[in-house]
Amino acid sequence: MKKVILALAALFITLSAFATVPHKAKIPDIPGYISLKGDFHIHTCFSDASVWPATRVDEADYDGLDFISLTDHMETRHQHMVKDFGANTDRNSSYVVASKAAKKYGILVIHGAELTRGSRIFPGHFNTHFISDCNPIVEAAEANDAKISDEVKREETGIREGLKVARAQNAFVTWNHPDWEMQARNETRWWPIHTELLDAGLFQGIEIYNAYIGYDADAFHWAIEKNLTITTGTDCHKPMFQMVDYEKGAYRPMTVVFAKERSLDGIREAVDNHRTVAVCDGCVYGREELVRQLFDACLKVSNIKYSEKKVSFTITNLSTIPIELVKAPGSENLTYPRQIHINEEEVTGVSINGADSRKPIGMAEFDVHFKVINWLTDADTPLEVSYHFVVPAKYRK
Repeated sequence: MKKVILALAALFITLSAFATVPHKAKIPDIPGYISLKGDFHIHTCFSDASVWPATRVDEADYDGLDFISLTDHMETRHQHMVKDFGANTDRNSSYVVASKAAKKYGILVIHGAELTRGSRIFPGHFNTHFISDCNPIVEAAEANDAKISDEVKREETGIREGLKVARAQNAFVTWNHPDWEMQARNETRWWPIHTELLDAGLFQGIEIYNAYIGYDADAFHWAIEKNLTITTGTDCHKPMFQMVDYEKGAYRPMTVVFAKERSLDGIREAVDNHRTVAVCDGCVYGREELVRQLFDACLKVSNIKYSEKKVSFTITNLSTIPIELVKAPGSENLTYPRQIHINEEEVTGVSINGADSRKPIGMAEFDVHFKVINWLTDADTPLEVSYHFVVPAKYRK
């Protein structure tokens, strides 16, 4: 009996600890926009995942998301509810179920679906968001399959025709995981079909981070170079607790959308205008203007104190995104830490001295320069920030 009580007590402590682990990411707003957190790549048991759509909504609430896009595979071969169990359902069912479940949380559900083409030849998976009906999209994509013997042409035709119908529904289309090894063996390539699709206006965004694959530097660079909207997604097929280490305080990868209002229309307007960043594995990826604005909203410099030999101040991280500062060129006549790590919602102190910390700083004003090595504005290009200090006259020597 004593062993049972001890076991139950241990279980209770474990569950209590798990229940109190922080899990809702904190992302501040930026000037003129609200920051909406979401996942643009989610699967349910209505295609090839193991999770009911309403549970995907529960998971999103647990993670503090504002929106999700359900992107079940639309092809017949992936429709396991129908194919394996004979369920009387169509390809919009997961969206219908999730939309009803989301009302109690106020979570916004985007009607989406994944066009899964390319076979094992080239990257051909595309998410279609803000659609009205998935069925005609896949019907168009599969209409010519039996007529075309050449596999490459068949897959390209399926993508082309399916996305035409999706765009006719005013879909917002993203190219998924260009670096997936099953379709991009040994190298990530931009294929001629992707140039054709982009030139035809058949896709507008690109997934630069996928929870199964990780960060794709090539996709990130293409997003910047080709003016594509940046997205990320879990691509979850398993329950979220099997993908995110909540006990260690991890957060699921998310796309942060900077919207004018908290609505589906607000999200759509933002993605149409490329106002997104990816927040994944403690890093931020996005266009410099947006990354800088978000950084300025996350990091607060305060409590500045001056003396003859030193300037000290406090840095506060107002977000759940870690900040890794590294001393950058331009501050050679100043002495301050080469590396400063600020954890989520952490406060730390920083001191600045002159070239010789035993002597007065010797400057009326100066700048300190940092590279934020986990906040990127292009592939391998960290955000650079500077802070200007003016020493009061009484401390100038």
